[in-house]
This record gives sequence, C-alpha cells and structure tokens, in this order.
Amino acid sequence: MKKSRFSIFVLTLVLCLSLGTGGTVFAADTIKIGILGPFTGSLAFNAGEMKKGMMLALDEVNAKGGLFGKKVEIAFADTECKPDKGLAAVKKLVTRDNVLVVGGGYCSSVNIATSEFCQFEECPVVVAIAISPTITNRGYDFVFRTSPNSPMFLNGINLWLAQVKKPKTVAFFMENSDYGRDGQKIWEEQCKKIGAKVLANLYFEIGGTDFTSAISKLKDLNPDVVFNIASTTEAALIQKQAKELNYATQWIGVGGQFTQAYFKMTGPISEYAMGSSLEPTKAMKDPVTAAFVNAFLKKYPGSRPGIFSSQGYDNLQVILAAVKKAGKPTDDLAKDRLKIRDQLAKTDMKLSQGLIKFGKDGQVYTVIPSVVQVQLDKDCKPDTQIIFPTQRAAAKYEAPKPWSERKCK
Repeated sequence: MKKSRFSIFVLTLVLCLSLGTGGTVFAADTIKIGILGPFTGSLAFNAGEMKKGMMLALDEVNAKGGLFGKKVEIAFADTECKPDKGLAAVKKLVTRDNVLVVGGGYCSSVNIATSEFCQFEECPVVVAIAISPTITNRGYDFVFRTSPNSPMFLNGINLWLAQVKKPKTVAFFMENSDYGRDGQKIWEEQCKKIGAKVLANLYFEIGGTDFTSAISKLKDLNPDVVFNIASTTEAALIQKQAKELNYATQWIGVGGQFTQAYFKMTGPISEYAMGSSLEPTKAMKDPVTAAFVNAFLKKYPGSRPGIFSSQGYDNLQVILAAVKKAGKPTDDLAKDRLKIRDQLAKTDMKLSQGLIKFGKDGQVYTVIPSVVQVQLDKDCKPDTQIIFPTQRAAAKYEAPKPWSERKCK
C-alpha cells in the first residue's frame, strides 16, 4: 500500500511527538529489532511476560552465534498502552534507531496506530498481543500478527454458549477500548443468534479500581452470563469486589488475564471464571510446545510460562526467521525491510502456540484457542483447565456455586 493511504491525523500526531528524545544506543555491528509494549502501568506484568518469552528466543539465537555472525539486539520501547506514547516510541525505533523490523505490541488502540505508521514508513511490523480485527483488515502489506484476532478468540466461546451453556440472559462489562468494544460487538451478535437477551452494556476505564457500582447493578439484573473483557489487574479486582458484594455468576472473558499475577491476587476467588486462551502448559503433549515450556522454566525457575510469554517467544522467532531468510542486511535499509516483509509473508513455522502461517491480510489463522475454566485442586489452588472443544478437553465444565456453598473462599 502506498504512503498516501497513511492518515493525516496519525502523521501530524507523530511529527509532534518526542522530537527531543534520544535514540536507543545499539552496538555498531548488530542486527537491530524494535519491540513495543506497555512496560509500565497496569499492564506491565503482562508485557513483562511477553518480554520474558522474547528474551528466551533472543538468548537462543545469540547462543548460536546470532545472525550472519552478528549479535541480535532488541530495543524495548514503552507505549504505556497509550496511542500517542506508542506513536512516539515506534517513530523513534523506525526513523532514528533504524531497526529492521518492529515486533511486540499489546493494546489494540496502540497497535492500530503504530502499525499504520509502520505501513507508511514501509517497515514490517509483527504484532504479538493485540486482537482488534482492524489491525489486519486494512489491506496493509507491511503489517502481520502472530496471535488470533478477537473473532478467533471468541469463536470457541460462541460455540460453547450455543452447545453447552445456552444462556437466556447476558450482560456485558467491558474495558472501554477497541479491545473491549470489538469483543462486545462480536458476543452480542452471537447472543442474538442463540436467543439470549442482553440486559446491560457496561464499560469501565483502563486503570480503574472501583467497580462496585457496576457489579451491584449486575447483581440486581442477575444475568445467566456476564461477559467481562479486562486485563489482569482489572479482572482480578472485579472478581474480588464481586465476592465482597456476594455476587456469583458465570464470568466469561478472553482468558489472557489468567496469569500468575491474576491468581496471586484472586486465589480461589477466581474459581469458575472462563475464557478463551492459548495456555502452553495445557498442550504439553505437543513436543514443540513442551520444548518451549521446559526451556522457559530452565531460564525462569519458579515462573509460569503463560499465554503472554509464549506469544512473545513465537513473535520473535517468526521475526528472526524472516530476517535470516531475507539475507544479510546491507546499507540499503528500505530494501532490507522489503525483503524481510516478503519473507514474513511466506512464514510457515510450528511454534509453541501452533502452526504460524499468515493469510494474505497478514493475520495468522492457524492458531486455534481453546475454552478454559478456572478450577481448583484439592489444596484450593486455582489453574485453568481446557473444557472445550471436547476433543481437547482435560476437564468438564463446572457451574458456579453461590459463595455460601463453596469450600474454598
């Protein structure tokens, strides 16, 4: 796509941002890759998990001599999950640090903007963790995504709703972002198909801490299911405040919130929560996934290799493979980026989340999430279990019990 398609708004905003900020210091003769993520703020833990997966992949390639006899270096740039900060960060990476390719991500609103800038600059970008369909549905040929988009994440839940739960009434309590609004639209359409009545559409701001008013309203409405797209911290606080208000329901989210930090905050309170996820520890029968999990545990003893770490690992592995196949970088950065873009389009790799192959739009359609539910072991320790589809299920669905009937509280 030609640069003329880049929006005037984004271009103007970028030109006004961070003009006085210094560039990243790279070694003189290295392979330079830029990575975006909200490394500070309420999403810092999740971005940190993505970074762990990427550092594992980076260590692996550099232990083998790097690429073309050169060490691979990464510049991690903080977006704070804010589009203006993301644009400032990607502008520096692409036009001042002169990275070959940009990866990482997180926060759909940020990645919609940063990927548009990369398209304008004709620098390939491979988004790791952001699921709005908009990112890859604009016809951009320098934009790729290694994670499923929101329709793909939600499709399994849709099938489960139609075949298993069959709710009569539902409500939405969503993050006020592209991420939350896209999910709400998709799930509301599915609810209409199965005849479920929507009782409420509620939203909260990222970084919010008091959800009691909305939860009280949900308690009064008493829907069969509450759809709740939220990141780790907000999702955990919502669960804790629901218990404080003695409100028990079937919470359904995307599933990315089910991290070590989430379970540390909620403990057994998170029991019965559901989502659609790509949890690597639940796919240990796959030798490629098992190899990732074991390598992760060796590098980070005591850590849990979750969806964000596996997405980070796979994202960087795809980038490294494309850079290698594109050939040794030259003095012509534009041509090098174009060659990497062409190799990304040909990606065909089996990694920790599954097979990575891109469609013509740059979206991966070969990674299939499963429906998971938080269930407790005999010591009241929470963990996710695959409950759908049946051929992958390791456990059966458990309907939420009232708080007064739960053994673990």
